[in-house]
Amino acid sequence: MNINPEFIIAAFKSALSYIHVTLLLTLAVVAIGLVFGIFVAALRTYRIPVVSHAADAFVVAFKAIPINLILVVASILFVTHFASIAKFLHLTVTVRDVSRVYVGIFALSLPAIAHMSEYIRGSLLSVEKGQYEAGYTVGLTFFQTFRRIVFPQMMLVFVPSLTGIVIALMKATSLVILIGVVDVLNGALKYANLYFSYFEAYLAAALVYWGLSAGIEFLGKALEKKIGKYRSEAA
Repeated sequence: MNINPEFIIAAFKSALSYIHVTLLLTLAVVAIGLVFGIFVAALRTYRIPVVSHAADAFVVAFKAIPINLILVVASILFVTHFASIAKFLHLTVTVRDVSRVYVGIFALSLPAIAHMSEYIRGSLLSVEKGQYEAGYTVGLTFFQTFRRIVFPQMMLVFVPSLTGIVIALMKATSLVILIGVVDVLNGALKYANLYFSYFEAYLAAALVYWGLSAGIEFLGKALEKKIGKYRSEAA
Protein backbone atom coordinates (compact mmCIF):
# COMPACT_ATOMS: atom_id res chain seq x y z
CA MET A 1 0.00 0.00 0.00
CA ASN A 2 1.39 3.36 -1.06
CA ILE A 3 0.98 6.10 1.52
CA ASN A 4 0.87 9.69 0.34
CA PRO A 5 2.50 11.96 2.98
CA GLU A 6 1.26 15.09 1.22
CA PHE A 7 -2.35 14.00 1.53
CA ILE A 8 -1.84 13.19 5.23
CA ILE A 9 -0.72 16.78 5.74
CA ALA A 10 -3.62 18.12 3.67
CA ALA A 11 -6.15 15.98 5.54
CA PHE A 12 -4.57 16.99 8.86
CA LYS A 13 -4.95 20.67 8.03
CA SER A 14 -8.54 20.10 6.91
CA ALA A 15 -9.30 18.29 10.17
CA LEU A 16 -7.76 21.12 12.21
CA SER A 17 -10.01 23.65 10.47
CA TYR A 18 -13.01 21.92 12.08
CA ILE A 19 -11.49 21.40 15.52
CA HIS A 20 -13.58 24.26 16.93
CA VAL A 21 -16.75 22.33 16.06
CA THR A 22 -15.56 19.23 17.94
CA LEU A 23 -14.47 21.31 20.94
CA LEU A 24 -17.76 23.23 21.01
CA LEU A 25 -19.78 20.02 20.89
CA THR A 26 -17.62 18.35 23.54
CA LEU A 27 -17.55 21.24 26.00
CA ALA A 28 -21.27 21.98 25.65
CA VAL A 29 -22.29 18.33 26.03
CA VAL A 30 -19.98 17.81 29.03
CA ALA A 31 -21.31 20.95 30.74
CA ILE A 32 -24.95 19.98 30.16
CA GLY A 33 -24.23 16.39 31.16
CA LEU A 34 -22.66 17.52 34.44
CA VAL A 35 -25.39 20.00 35.40
CA PHE A 36 -28.36 17.79 34.63
CA GLY A 37 -26.47 14.61 35.54
CA ILE A 38 -26.08 15.86 39.11
CA PHE A 39 -29.79 16.64 39.24
CA VAL A 40 -30.85 13.22 37.87
CA ALA A 41 -28.36 11.42 40.12
CA ALA A 42 -29.70 13.26 43.18
CA LEU A 43 -33.28 12.29 42.31
CA ARG A 44 -32.33 8.64 41.97
CA THR A 45 -30.03 8.52 45.00
CA TYR A 46 -32.35 10.20 47.46
CA ARG A 47 -35.46 8.60 45.91
CA ILE A 48 -37.58 11.74 45.57
CA PRO A 49 -41.22 10.51 45.29
CA VAL A 50 -42.61 10.18 41.74
CA VAL A 51 -39.83 12.07 39.95
CA SER A 52 -37.21 9.47 40.91
CA HIS A 53 -39.12 6.89 38.84
CA ALA A 54 -39.14 9.29 35.88
CA ALA A 55 -35.38 9.74 36.33
CA ASP A 56 -34.93 5.95 36.37
CA ALA A 57 -36.86 5.61 33.12
CA PHE A 58 -34.84 8.42 31.49
CA VAL A 59 -31.50 6.82 32.37
CA VAL A 60 -32.54 3.34 31.27
CA ALA A 61 -33.91 4.65 27.95
CA PHE A 62 -30.96 6.82 26.93
CA LYS A 63 -28.36 4.29 28.03
CA ALA A 64 -30.01 1.73 25.76
CA ILE A 65 -30.75 3.79 22.62
CA PRO A 66 -27.77 4.11 20.21
CA ILE A 67 -26.41 7.62 19.87
CA ASN A 68 -26.70 7.61 16.08
CA LEU A 69 -30.41 6.81 16.38
CA ILE A 70 -30.91 9.68 18.83
CA LEU A 71 -29.16 12.05 16.44
CA VAL A 72 -31.28 11.02 13.45
CA VAL A 73 -34.57 11.21 15.38
CA ALA A 74 -33.64 14.60 16.86
CA SER A 75 -32.81 15.92 13.40
CA ILE A 76 -36.12 14.68 11.96
CA LEU A 77 -38.10 16.24 14.81
CA PHE A 78 -36.15 19.48 14.41
CA VAL A 79 -36.92 19.74 10.71
CA THR A 80 -40.57 18.72 10.95
CA HIS A 81 -41.62 20.68 14.05
CA PHE A 82 -39.37 23.75 14.14
CA ALA A 83 -41.75 25.90 12.09
CA SER A 84 -44.72 25.22 14.36
CA ILE A 85 -42.68 25.83 17.50
CA ALA A 86 -41.27 29.08 16.09
CA LYS A 87 -44.79 30.21 15.17
CA PHE A 88 -46.06 29.40 18.67
CA LEU A 89 -43.24 31.45 20.20
CA HIS A 90 -43.77 34.26 17.67
CA LEU A 91 -40.24 33.89 16.28
CA THR A 92 -39.34 35.03 12.78
CA VAL A 93 -36.44 32.59 12.32
CA THR A 94 -36.73 29.60 10.01
CA VAL A 95 -35.19 26.15 10.23
CA ARG A 96 -32.46 27.31 7.84
CA ASP A 97 -31.39 30.03 10.27
CA VAL A 98 -30.52 27.57 13.07
CA SER A 99 -27.23 25.69 12.96
CA ARG A 100 -27.41 21.91 13.10
CA VAL A 101 -24.65 22.09 15.70
CA TYR A 102 -27.32 22.94 18.28
CA VAL A 103 -29.29 19.88 17.26
CA GLY A 104 -26.15 17.83 17.76
CA ILE A 105 -25.58 19.32 21.21
CA PHE A 106 -29.17 18.57 22.22
CA ALA A 107 -29.08 14.99 20.91
CA LEU A 108 -25.67 14.13 22.38
CA SER A 109 -26.59 15.69 25.72
CA LEU A 110 -29.38 13.17 26.35
CA PRO A 111 -27.15 10.06 26.57
CA ALA A 112 -24.44 12.19 28.21
CA ILE A 113 -26.81 13.10 31.06
CA ALA A 114 -27.80 9.45 31.48
CA HIS A 115 -24.23 8.14 31.61
CA MET A 116 -22.88 11.05 33.63
CA SER A 117 -25.63 10.63 36.22
CA GLU A 118 -24.63 7.00 36.75
CA TYR A 119 -21.04 7.99 37.56
CA ILE A 120 -22.24 10.79 39.82
CA ARG A 121 -24.72 8.49 41.54
CA GLY A 122 -21.95 6.00 42.26
CA SER A 123 -19.89 8.82 43.73
CA LEU A 124 -22.80 9.93 45.92
CA LEU A 125 -23.32 6.39 47.20
CA SER A 126 -19.64 6.19 48.14
CA VAL A 127 -20.22 8.80 50.87
CA GLU A 128 -21.32 7.11 54.08
CA LYS A 129 -24.66 8.06 55.64
CA GLY A 130 -22.81 8.98 58.80
CA GLN A 131 -21.45 12.04 57.01
CA TYR A 132 -25.00 13.38 56.68
CA GLU A 133 -25.69 12.69 60.35
CA ALA A 134 -22.49 14.50 61.30
CA GLY A 135 -23.69 17.58 59.44
CA TYR A 136 -27.11 17.46 61.06
CA THR A 137 -25.62 17.19 64.55
CA VAL A 138 -23.81 20.51 64.16
CA GLY A 139 -26.97 22.26 62.95
CA LEU A 140 -26.49 22.13 59.19
CA THR A 141 -29.47 21.73 56.87
CA PHE A 142 -29.55 19.02 54.21
CA PHE A 143 -28.37 21.37 51.46
CA GLN A 144 -25.64 22.85 53.67
CA THR A 145 -24.49 19.34 54.57
CA PHE A 146 -24.45 18.34 50.92
CA ARG A 147 -22.53 21.42 49.80
CA ARG A 148 -19.97 21.51 52.59
CA ILE A 149 -19.46 17.83 53.43
CA VAL A 150 -20.92 15.43 50.86
CA PHE A 151 -20.08 17.21 47.60
CA PRO A 152 -16.30 17.58 48.26
CA GLN A 153 -16.09 13.88 49.19
CA MET A 154 -18.06 12.65 46.17
CA MET A 155 -15.78 14.68 43.91
CA LEU A 156 -12.81 12.71 45.22
CA VAL A 157 -14.41 9.62 43.69
CA PHE A 158 -15.93 11.20 40.59
CA VAL A 159 -13.04 13.28 39.23
CA PRO A 160 -10.69 10.34 38.38
CA SER A 161 -13.36 8.88 36.06
CA LEU A 162 -14.28 12.25 34.54
CA THR A 163 -11.35 12.19 32.10
CA GLY A 164 -12.55 8.97 30.50
CA ILE A 165 -16.10 10.33 30.22
CA VAL A 166 -14.94 13.51 28.47
CA ILE A 167 -12.78 11.57 25.98
CA ALA A 168 -15.66 9.18 25.23
CA LEU A 169 -18.01 12.10 24.59
CA MET A 170 -15.44 13.80 22.37
CA LYS A 171 -15.17 10.69 20.20
CA ALA A 172 -18.96 10.41 20.05
CA THR A 173 -19.14 13.85 18.42
CA SER A 174 -17.87 12.28 15.17
CA LEU A 175 -21.40 10.92 14.64
CA VAL A 176 -22.78 14.41 13.96
CA ILE A 177 -22.08 13.90 10.26
CA LEU A 178 -25.41 12.02 10.30
CA ILE A 179 -27.19 15.36 10.70
CA GLY A 180 -24.97 17.31 8.31
CA VAL A 181 -22.41 18.74 10.76
CA VAL A 182 -18.74 18.46 9.77
CA ASP A 183 -16.28 17.88 12.61
CA VAL A 184 -12.64 16.76 12.88
CA LEU A 185 -13.13 13.25 11.49
CA ASN A 186 -15.36 14.27 8.64
CA GLY A 187 -13.18 17.28 7.92
CA ALA A 188 -10.24 14.93 7.37
CA LEU A 189 -12.39 12.78 5.09
CA LYS A 190 -13.60 15.78 3.11
CA TYR A 191 -11.31 15.17 0.15
CA ALA A 192 -10.77 11.43 0.57
CA ASN A 193 -13.45 10.62 -1.99
CA LEU A 194 -11.65 12.67 -4.61
CA TYR A 195 -8.24 11.03 -4.21
CA PHE A 196 -9.29 7.65 -2.75
CA SER A 197 -6.82 8.22 0.09
CA TYR A 198 -8.95 7.04 2.97
CA PHE A 199 -6.09 5.59 5.00
CA GLU A 200 -4.25 8.91 5.02
CA ALA A 201 -7.44 10.75 5.99
CA TYR A 202 -8.18 8.40 8.88
CA LEU A 203 -4.56 8.60 10.01
CA ALA A 204 -4.69 12.40 10.00
CA ALA A 205 -7.94 12.37 12.00
CA ALA A 206 -6.42 9.89 14.48
CA LEU A 207 -3.49 12.24 15.07
CA VAL A 208 -5.85 15.12 15.85
CA TYR A 209 -7.94 12.99 18.22
CA TRP A 210 -4.77 11.72 19.86
CA GLY A 211 -3.66 15.31 20.48
CA LEU A 212 -7.04 16.29 21.90
CA SER A 213 -7.13 13.18 24.12
CA ALA A 214 -3.60 13.90 25.36
CA GLY A 215 -4.68 17.43 26.29
CA ILE A 216 -7.74 16.14 28.15
CA GLU A 217 -5.59 13.53 29.92
CA PHE A 218 -3.16 16.25 31.00
CA LEU A 219 -5.93 18.44 32.41
CA GLY A 220 -7.51 15.42 34.08
CA LYS A 221 -4.25 14.44 35.77
CA ALA A 222 -3.78 18.02 36.97
CA LEU A 223 -7.28 18.03 38.44
CA GLU A 224 -6.73 14.63 40.05
CA LYS A 225 -3.48 15.90 41.55
CA LYS A 226 -5.28 18.90 43.00
CA ILE A 227 -8.03 16.68 44.41
CA GLY A 228 -5.39 14.32 45.79
CA LYS A 229 -3.73 17.25 47.55
CA TYR A 230 -7.09 18.10 49.11
CA ARG A 231 -7.44 14.45 50.23
CA SER A 232 -4.00 14.52 51.85
CA GLU A 233 -4.72 17.77 53.67
CA ALA A 234 -8.12 16.46 54.84
CA ALA A 235 -6.46 13.30 56.19
